[in-house]
Formats: sequence, C-alpha cells, structure tokens
Amino acid sequence: MKISSLKKLTFVLSTLICLWAPSGAQDKKTFGQIALEESTIPVRPGVPGKVPFWNGDAKRFIYAPAFDFKKIPNAVKYRYELTSVKTGKKYFFESKIPYEPLSKIWQSVPVGDVRLKVTAINTAGKAIGESGSREFYRAAPFNGVYHKPVMPYGQSAMQALENLLDEDYVKYWSINKKPDPTYLNYRYPAKIYSALVIGAVTYARLKPNTVQATKAVELAETVADFMLSIRYKPGSAWENFVPTYYGEKFPADKPHMRPQNNFTPMGVDAGNAFLDLYDYTRKPEYLDAAKLIATTYLKNQMENGSWYQFTDYETNVPLAKNILIPTSVINYFDRLSRDYKVPGLEAAANKALAYTMAHPVKTFDWQGQFEDVFARPPYKNLSREQACELAMYLLNNAKNNPANVKLAEELIRFSEDQFVIWEQPRSMTKTKGPGWQPQNWITPSVQEQYVFWNPVGRAAGIMMDTYWHAFKVTNNSLYKAKAESLANAFTLVQKEHDGDYPTFFTRYKMPLWLNSVVYPAKMMMQLDNDLKTAQN
Repeated sequence: MKISSLKKLTFVLSTLICLWAPSGAQDKKTFGQIALEESTIPVRPGVPGKVPFWNGDAKRFIYAPAFDFKKIPNAVKYRYELTSVKTGKKYFFESKIPYEPLSKIWQSVPVGDVRLKVTAINTAGKAIGESGSREFYRAAPFNGVYHKPVMPYGQSAMQALENLLDEDYVKYWSINKKPDPTYLNYRYPAKIYSALVIGAVTYARLKPNTVQATKAVELAETVADFMLSIRYKPGSAWENFVPTYYGEKFPADKPHMRPQNNFTPMGVDAGNAFLDLYDYTRKPEYLDAAKLIATTYLKNQMENGSWYQFTDYETNVPLAKNILIPTSVINYFDRLSRDYKVPGLEAAANKALAYTMAHPVKTFDWQGQFEDVFARPPYKNLSREQACELAMYLLNNAKNNPANVKLAEELIRFSEDQFVIWEQPRSMTKTKGPGWQPQNWITPSVQEQYVFWNPVGRAAGIMMDTYWHAFKVTNNSLYKAKAESLANAFTLVQKEHDGDYPTFFTRYKMPLWLNSVVYPAKMMMQLDNDLKTAQN
C-alpha cells in the first residue's frame, strides 16, 4: 500500500515515543507454568457411544488429546507409546481403555511432530494387536505475556483505520458513489461493504466534531445507500438482504459463489452496519433496513431453530444440507431486542440457541462458515468463530449461572487448542510463497479454519475479544495475559506493515481484506478503553 511520507513519519515517531507499562501482574514463568499444567486437561474428550470424537481431522493440539482408537478382543490393557520426531525420545503409559487422553505424559512432550501408537496387551503381557496410531503436532502452550506493545492499543487502532480510509479503493466511493472494480473483495457486498461502513463510523466517533469525522460519515452513508440499492428484490425468499456475492469475478471451481446464492449469516453483517450507522446519524432508513433483515430471518427460520448455510436467494432451496450454527443471528436478535426494543425476536433467538446447544455444543462439530469456502462434511473443516461467539454470549449471560461460564471456558479452550499459535508454528512443506510460510509468520497469531490454515487478523481479533470477555467475568489473569499478547502482536505486525493491520500475520505483503482491519480495530479500541477505565 502507498501512504504518504508524512504518514510514515507519524507512525515511526509514535512508535518511538510510546512508553510501555507492563499490564500483567504475574511474570512470564508463572503464566507459562500455569498454562503447561492446564494443557494436560483434554478438550471434550470422546467416549465411544457417549461423547463424539471431534478431532479426527485435527493436525495439532495444545491440550492433551484423546483419540477414537478401538478396543481389541482379549485385551486387558493398552500400552501408549508416543515418540518425539525431533528428539527421538519415547514416552509411555498404560490404560484399561484405548481412548485415554494423553494427560499423564503431556507436560513432558516437547513442541513438535510426534507419533502415537496404542497397542493392546493380553493377560500374559503380550501384544495382541494395534488399537490405533496417529501423527500430529504437539503445539506450544501459552508462555506469555508475549511482546511489548509498539504503541498504545487505541493509537494503534486509530492508525490502522486512518490508513484504511486513505486507500484509493476506499476513496473511490466518495468520487464515484460505487465500488472500485479493481478491488476484488468488493465482490462480497454484505461482508466487505458492511465492514467499511462500520470502520468509517468507528473512525468518526474517534474524531468528534472534525472534518475527518464528517467525511467518514459521508463515506459510510454512500456505501450504505449503495447496499440498500442492491438488496435482493421484494418477494424473494431472502428479500431485504444485501447480496453475499456481486458482479462477475468468481472462480469457476467455486460454483456456490454466484450472485444467485445467499450465504445466510451475511445478513447479520449488513444489519450491524446499518445499526452502527443509525446510531450515529439517527436516520430511520438504516434502522428500518436492519429490522427488515430480522424479519426475513424470522420468515425463513426452520422448525429446528436454524437455517441452511447456503441457499438460492429467490427460492431458499439449499445448495448443501449443512445447517447454520446460528450464533451470529442470536447475537443480532439480542442487539435489536435490547438496544432498539424490537419486539418478536426473543422466541426466535431462544429457538436458535436451543438448536446450537443440541447440536454443535453436543457434537463439537464447529464447522467453518465462510462465504468463499463451500460447506464440508462433519468435522472436515472446523473453525473457531462460532465457538467464540457462543462463548461470549454465555459469558454475557453468566450472572448467577456458573454452567454458562464452564461451557464458555471449554469453548475457549477448544478454540485455542486448534487455532491459536503462541509460538513455534508447525512447518508446512507446500506453500505458495514466502508470506504463506510459517517461518515468516508473526506470533502469537490465530488460524482461520482447517482448509485455510493461515494466521488471519480478524481471527486474532475475535480470539482476543473472547479472552477479554472471559477475564472480565472470571477475573482470571491468564485470560488477560492472553488477550494482551494478541493485542501486542497486532502492534508488532502493524510495525512491519507501515501502520496497517494486514490480513495475514506475516512479514511479507499479502492480499488485504478490509474487514480484517475494521473488526480488530474496534476490539483494540475497546480493550484500550477497558484498561484505562480499570486504571482510573
């Protein structure tokens, strides 16, 4: 990205004059020891016939895993043998079952690739068969607080938003009143236009009574009005939704990405953008648009409480049988009911919550839900976004309900286990270029999903926000340290990219998704505000 020399100078000076004050009350060793000990506690370990094994396609673990290895006739016990590929050292223990979590040896296993073999033993003490084997990566547990912030979190967020609004493909809106055709990601209106509206309004709030605020709100209204103009036509199944896909530049190998198709959770993105803009301008057309989106959700809610992930927008015929994990819709209904007194949403929200509790909470099939990735079979493409959304919802409603906190913490541990890289990322042999190579990643970082195993800024922002929610409810300083470690990493990666929040936590220039700037910036500002409030 090209930014002015003045902007570069401003960024460099701001990083030099920032004075860092340690925020953690405990030292790195103490946090590391606590996290190492906690890593022996398995995440939702499977039990045949009772608790599903969710980790069949997982490639790495921070927390001690348990695997779906089978019982062998005449076996009285099972010998577990785990070998570190790096050191060659072997670790052993025995159990009466072949699906025991690896907790007994887990603290001793070094970070790196390992090979596990479980052998059945008979009454004579002889091996009578292999119950199962697995190769995976023993990922590094937390050992923070990581890094020092390069600049204060609020200042960091401000810089990132200023850089975004200075992009040519953003300024194009103000001149042409439509999206810049050269910016490929504008083909996702509900996602990307909405993020731009939210980012512009957020920036305006940070610059009250200034020319910059006026221009930012004008930009937000221009984008929002364009969104209103391209909504699905009245009478269609998903009327009043802003399209998921727009234009003609879609890959031939992804047939679900066509203007005819609707990705169900995108209504929430657009609705939240309209609400943020209404909050600032008080123009009723934006609140009306947000309400109409909720009305369409109500119209299409299935008996099970949820919706299909991908459908034809006109007919609601599903493109795949995958059902939406409706955590974002639950939170959207909650916002409309709580803040705008919109009636008639509570029952639908409870119905969607009941679906979530009865299905992904029980199965732990936290399937990835992304508009550019087609739905996969169960457990083939897990992600952490909906688990984090539910965790935050539960924490927000945890008063006098300790069960909510317990489940929320389990969801957080799942998300960390599978997607947070505190340090020492696993090497990848097949990559597209240097920016995709783990040795060039900046950690801590958070991976997006199994089928797009890359350190994405928006994923890190959501994880940071989740940890912060957990800290505010539990007062566990380990959560605070984890949230601050991710926030510190944002400032570090920002320094490598001339003040930008890049989409990928790498030292190399990569494609930029502007929503990976906006959402982390909002969370960084919230964290900054909360920390300042706590200090006063």
